[in-house]
Amino acid sequence: FRLIFNQIQNFHQKSKFYKNYNRFWVINNSKPLIDKLNVINTRKKAKEISTFDFSTLYTKLPHENLIEVLNYHIDFAFNGGSKKYLGFCGNSVFWKKSKSGKSTLSRNDLKFLVRYLITNTYCIVGNLMIRQSIGIPMGIDPAPFWANLYLHRYEEIFISSQMSVNKVRARKFIHATRFIDDECNLNDCGEFSRSYREIYPKELELKCEHQGTHATFLDIDITIVDGLFIYKLFDKRDDFPFSIVRMPDLTGNIPDHVFYGSVMSEFLRIARCTLKLSDFIPRAQILLKRMLTQGGSEMMLLRQIRKAMSRHPEPFEKFATGPIEIINKILD
Repeated sequence: FRLIFNQIQNFHQKSKFYKNYNRFWVINNSKPLIDKLNVINTRKKAKEISTFDFSTLYTKLPHENLIEVLNYHIDFAFNGGSKKYLGFCGNSVFWKKSKSGKSTLSRNDLKFLVRYLITNTYCIVGNLMIRQSIGIPMGIDPAPFWANLYLHRYEEIFISSQMSVNKVRARKFIHATRFIDDECNLNDCGEFSRSYREIYPKELELKCEHQGTHATFLDIDITIVDGLFIYKLFDKRDDFPFSIVRMPDLTGNIPDHVFYGSVMSEFLRIARCTLKLSDFIPRAQILLKRMLTQGGSEMMLLRQIRKAMSRHPEPFEKFATGPIEIINKILD
């Protein structure tokens, strides 16, 4: 289902006919949202942000409805090219033209397996064996893709219908994004809040978490200031009233390159999720202090920071500050 999901995503990204509309809201990380924030910031048109959460996504989906939606996506993927079979070898899945070999699935084979997996999930409680009769089986590999594709189908239907009857309303969702059961809207004039009951089945319950000029979504804290979305890294563990073990520790049985490599990747993550240098420096200082406490050498840690800035300069360009000055500020 990762292959099918990617094929549907590529279709919507490359379809020029729909370039003024957003029929695919699904994101896999915060980068697409950051890209949208940066585009709006170039025009200084930040007005509002809202976030919603599906409180009953996995547990309330009727099985027949779920199977019907997944069958639609299977047909869409199989109709999209000349290759009519799925082949698999180890962890690799690929399209193939003929049903040669045992490791091959037709569209009907896949539909059969989906129905079987959804309708034959059992759990044991004491001396009872219970079959799950509603909702997505949790813990299985395709579950996140099923949840994403299920919601996408209703979002696509809604936007397509509005493209015919109310183009202005359809364009208000141009910046809508969703990470499985978390939904975020930018500059939609409250349209999603008014429309979500039209978009999704009545079994699904949504809860508004933020609406106005401030919100947190995934690993980003976003605030509107003077027409700009000011974003910075958000970690809810910072508010916990106890210490959290984070990042590798050199006293553990790990190679040095794993320890120092994780510093480089975390340093990059902070830079990518932060707009202003004044928000970036305190986070970088906390990271440096933590890794020094956990056994790191200051010389080696600073080498990873320099390496991050030289190999991946783009996240740091928005700070309009040279690498030497950034390092000096971190060490200040």
